[in-house]
Amino acid sequence: MSTKKQSIATRINILLAVVSLVIITFSTTVIYLSSKISSATERVANNDLPEALNTLAMLEELGDMNSNLLEYLLGEEEEQQEYFGNFDEFIRFHALIPNTTKDYNTLEQVVRLVEGHKKQAISQVFEIYHPENERRATKQINDLIINVGKPLEALLDEMKEEEIADVGSGDDPTDIINDDLPGVQYYLELVDEAGDMLADLDRFVLDDTGAKRSFYENALQFESYFARLKPLEQKPQELIRINEIERLFFELKNGGTEIFRVYQTNSKDMATKAIDNLEHQTFSVAEDLLDKLSNNARAEVQTSMTDLGGISQEISLVLFFATCLLVMLVVTVIFYTRRTIFTPLTQITTAIDKLRKGERNFELTDYGRNDELTDVLTSLKEFQLELMELDQLRLNEQKIKQELLIERDNANQSLNQLKDTQSKLIATEKMASLGTLVAGVAHEVNTPLGVGVTMSSALASNLKQFLSKVKTGVLSRQNLDSFEKESEQSLDLLESSLQHAAELIHSFKQVAVDQTSSKRREFNLLETLNEIVSTLHHKIKRTGISLSVDGPENIKLDSFPGPLGQVITNLFNNAILHGFDNRSDGEIHIRFNLVGNEVRILFADNGVGVPEENIKKLFDPFYTTKLGKGGSGLGLNIVHNIVCDLMGGSIHVESRIGTTFDIKLPLIAPAQKEETNG
Repeated sequence: MSTKKQSIATRINILLAVVSLVIITFSTTVIYLSSKISSATERVANNDLPEALNTLAMLEELGDMNSNLLEYLLGEEEEQQEYFGNFDEFIRFHALIPNTTKDYNTLEQVVRLVEGHKKQAISQVFEIYHPENERRATKQINDLIINVGKPLEALLDEMKEEEIADVGSGDDPTDIINDDLPGVQYYLELVDEAGDMLADLDRFVLDDTGAKRSFYENALQFESYFARLKPLEQKPQELIRINEIERLFFELKNGGTEIFRVYQTNSKDMATKAIDNLEHQTFSVAEDLLDKLSNNARAEVQTSMTDLGGISQEISLVLFFATCLLVMLVVTVIFYTRRTIFTPLTQITTAIDKLRKGERNFELTDYGRNDELTDVLTSLKEFQLELMELDQLRLNEQKIKQELLIERDNANQSLNQLKDTQSKLIATEKMASLGTLVAGVAHEVNTPLGVGVTMSSALASNLKQFLSKVKTGVLSRQNLDSFEKESEQSLDLLESSLQHAAELIHSFKQVAVDQTSSKRREFNLLETLNEIVSTLHHKIKRTGISLSVDGPENIKLDSFPGPLGQVITNLFNNAILHGFDNRSDGEIHIRFNLVGNEVRILFADNGVGVPEENIKKLFDPFYTTKLGKGGSGLGLNIVHNIVCDLMGGSIHVESRIGTTFDIKLPLIAPAQKEETNG
């Protein structure tokens, strides 16, 4: 009779349910207290704190506005913009205070007062008094004193001293009494009146209300004395200076009149009184209201913080009791799980570790409980038996591995044979290129040699006929001229044909030497390409396919002309075999140019092109679409190896209209291992 299974999961679930109940109770309490904190915090953050901070800021801005007005009277014009900026800041801080605060109506009253303060400041201060006018008037007075007053006083003093010096110099007492002594007196009076006029201007700027009237009275006295003086001065030099005195006087008088017209002395007094009224009325009332609002807001914040402190203490107590309860539950769970779970698990872990190390002969203790761990121990015993069987299978696996190693060695041997075959095929490709060269030599040289043979035969026949006529004595002057002319033409044509053949042989000889030796040398790129192309023309001579080379004449490379010829030959053969398959016409262009320290060669044809899916496989060894039809699959692979490995360049291909191979080669090829070792 089987006993009922006692599930470990059920017992753990009961413990977890108790823990969950405790956590839920704790969480509910914390949530309740947190809601109280949230409510109090929201009240502080959204109402009390913004009101307290922003009313203080508004109070500070209001004080700054009053200071701006006072500093404006001291001549600092920029304080006007500071005043308006502080007013804008005042309004901005007011906008940051929620309209739900209980003192919001009082705040609106303060704003209205400050707006009135602004309007009065504009109309009674900023529009009445302008520091710039005061500075301008002061500057004009200083200019008058320096440029007019001082020269006028100096000229009057000079004239006075001359009059004093003239007193008693004459013998006529009447002239002294009627001319010299009155002149000295008038000059003294004029000096005094001019000094008084300058002093009146200084007193005017200092807000002396009687300075303007005194200035005109002194000017009238100056004109009176000057009118009496003018008849006494009749000498030419004296008349010139009298006119200068008169000019300076009128300039001084007119300058003073302009200063009186522009500058109002009572504007600063009016602005000062207006600021005083604003400070004692609007400013004081608004300041008192803001101070009261700020104190109330700070009191509200303090009350809210006190409430938060009480709630915090309640949460601390809840956390303390909840922590104690959770510790007790954790200790109970640990004790229970150690006895019912961890001890069996330790045995299971130890058994697994032994099995991992290769031990198989050991016994597992049965705890006599019908639970999941008992099932695990049972499964572990079965696993122990299965591992014994697996050990036997491993022995068999070792034998199989030995057999696989033998097969691997055989595969490596086959791979080496395949590489040898590849090398032979590459050599075959090179011999095919050399065969193409030989065929080109034979075809191209055959033409001039044929012409030479024909001309030599014709020349021999003419010579034979000429000698026959000489021997028979029937030679005429006409026969001699005709023989000479035909002989010269034949010899010229024979010489040019043989010269052409010699040049072709020399060119083909250089190409053959390069392609068979693959040695490095310095060469002209255009000349080398033309030599290579000349060996290929016979393949397209009886077709509509054209082959051209275009590029600068002065590009020289320190590289490998032979491998370069093999590259061009392979690309040419590839174009003929694939690009112009079943076509009798087309164009092949070889263009090159210098790009920095590299030469860029474009080998392009207007053939059928390459499908996009085959572009990436063009340079793979043994890849060809003409397998068994003349293609080995190594031509473009050899091209890639020569350009990238031997010559240190790069090659790319694209197929839009026909196929274009883009080759980039350094002007100086990289050193090879043989060169470095040599």
